[in-house]
Amino acid sequence: MAQAGGTPRLRAPLTELTTVPQMRPSTSETPATPTMVTRRAALNPRIIDSPTANIPDSILSPTLSPEEIIIRQRGRRRMPIVWSPDNRSLFPSPMKTPTKNISTMTLRSSPRKRSLIQELSEPSAPVESPPSSLGTPSKRLLSVRTSVGDTPGSSGKRPKLEDSAMNRQNEGIPLETILKGYSHQQLIEIIGTLVNGNEQLERTVRYDLPIPDIGPLEAELIKLKKNIYASVPQQKLYSRTDCHGFQRASTHLVTFKQTINAHSQTLYSSRHWDALLDYVLMAWPYVRETPVYENARHNATRRYCFKLLAHHATSALKHGSMALGKERIIRLQQKLPAMAADWAEIGDCSRCLSYILNCI
Repeated sequence: MAQAGGTPRLRAPLTELTTVPQMRPSTSETPATPTMVTRRAALNPRIIDSPTANIPDSILSPTLSPEEIIIRQRGRRRMPIVWSPDNRSLFPSPMKTPTKNISTMTLRSSPRKRSLIQELSEPSAPVESPPSSLGTPSKRLLSVRTSVGDTPGSSGKRPKLEDSAMNRQNEGIPLETILKGYSHQQLIEIIGTLVNGNEQLERTVRYDLPIPDIGPLEAELIKLKKNIYASVPQQKLYSRTDCHGFQRASTHLVTFKQTINAHSQTLYSSRHWDALLDYVLMAWPYVRETPVYENARHNATRRYCFKLLAHHATSALKHGSMALGKERIIRLQQKLPAMAADWAEIGDCSRCLSYILNCI
């Protein structure tokens, strides 16, 4: 280009570049010098070749503001990343025995330990153990027995005067009503005490004793027989004599057998031979009416009852002999053929019957 004066002006050379003024580094961010890089590398050798080697220290380790410190203190405590011996309190050892709470130990310890603790805490004041200091149920029971007047070594029976004082004073109550409240063993002891040392009274009581009543025993057998037949309903699809019927009635059959055994054993042990023979004649038809099952093994209860009654009938004839009475002997002789059809071993009683009838 030419200027107005005719003198041409040359353009500035392209090599001249505009100079950019250098900005002075701020106080907060200073360029990383070799000295700084060397110091950081010494502290943490892993960042020597890291691209963050030129990052300022203010960014690598920022300073928390007071508000941030308060917020972090309110939250859950964080475990430090680097372990040091100063942080042992934050990591309790699992092998360390926990300290015991004195208050809990005082409540759960024995009365002797509690008294020792009280003596150590208050040596001058006398220690009086309260009634509730007995911690175990056995000690409470011991205290109750001691207060009542009963000791563990005693028999546990109260005096007879204390038991019979109420009924002894009330004469309006009949004696029969009072005797109903006593057990079988108590009645035996009462009668034994009355006749002890009095032969005349014992002779009178002995001759006035009636034959034991087997009516309640028969009522029990009737109930058990009904339970046997009620266990299997009478339907077309069910049979009382097959395996299924036996399984349904097996429990009632066992109860029936045990009841007959208990009744006959009671009469045998009490030596009531006349009542024992009457019981055999009464119970035999009920055993005959029990179901006869198709499998022979299922009839074991029936065979056991017949065998047991035949044994007691023979024992009653041998021990009772002529004291059984002619009427009872004749009644057994009349029923003996039908009973022998059920169980052949009872036929051995015929010889005893013949001997007793010849003696009478």
